[in-house]
Amino acid sequence: MIGASALARTEAPLDRVSAFRLSLGDAARACGFSQAAYVHLGYRLVRAGPDDDLAAEAPRLLVSSGGLDETLYRKRGYLAFDLLAARAATAFAPFAWSLADLAEPSAKPLARAFEAWGVRSGLIAPIQDSVAGPAFINFFHTDHRPVSLAQDEARDGQALLAAVRLHAAARAGLSPAGLAEGGLNNREIHVLRLAARGLTEMETAAELQLSRRGVQFHLSRAGAKLATPNKTAAVARAIALGLITAP
Repeated sequence: MIGASALARTEAPLDRVSAFRLSLGDAARACGFSQAAYVHLGYRLVRAGPDDDLAAEAPRLLVSSGGLDETLYRKRGYLAFDLLAARAATAFAPFAWSLADLAEPSAKPLARAFEAWGVRSGLIAPIQDSVAGPAFINFFHTDHRPVSLAQDEARDGQALLAAVRLHAAARAGLSPAGLAEGGLNNREIHVLRLAARGLTEMETAAELQLSRRGVQFHLSRAGAKLATPNKTAAVARAIALGLITAP
């Protein structure tokens, strides 16, 4: 459970985080589970290549209602071993899991950690957010009850609705306001604003008296700070965050 904005670095007041933990716990129990964790991946997991060092990465946001040690998960880079997160990054429907799904040697560090935290099985409800990147809720059983691997449309639907609601709450109340390293600078805002108006890179370069390569550099920097995979997604996220206005 990627972008490196650890929860401790967000500007969200503690009472919002505490309220979110309570909401997570309530949603887990309503769906028949013991606890839950909300994990915002962003786009970096999806585009990570085989040579990327994921061990040093952390989720963009990780909040647990219990049954999972957030600090250790981030500090030890468990995201690099999380086959469940990799699957959730591209999934559209909830899926059940057990520790048997983490039997591969590469996943054993996380499997041992789950066992130490008392997590035995669960259900993952994924959210595919085209602006902020994928996220998911991992609903945990922490009392040795195996989750049924059979399809349960009522359970899955309830879990997915809860995940969408919690993701919206997390984006509204817990997302770091600074966006990566101190937020977008004025030049990055300007190139995104012109891109939103439909200007090409050459037209933007002429407008701002820059080279085309300079425009590409600022767009690339803005996209990295916004954790988006391309210019279109960066513009959409900047609009959603109120950094620029829609044309």
